[in-house]
Amino acid sequence: KLSDGRTQGSGHVPKGSIAVYVELELRRFVVPTSYLTMSKFRDLMDLVAEEFGFQNTGELQIPCDEQSFENILHRCTTQLNVR
Repeated sequence: KLSDGRTQGSGHVPKGSIAVYVELELRRFVVPTSYLTMSKFRDLMDLVAEEFGFQNTGELQIPCDEQSFENILHRCTTQLNVR
């Protein structure tokens, strides 16, 4: 069960987005796929890959604290708005 009361894998993900689960509580975030090419998000994904490899099956889990992840999302949003 996720921190928002839903079960893993439930919920709609809009086209052009990806669901990721953050921290031990597996809080679900829906992230635009355009963020995946941004340097801050790529840096985070590189750290996840170094730590856990690419053997993931199922949902994408990111083992960082929620506040840090929200800061990265904010930077990505700001970067998109500047373009």
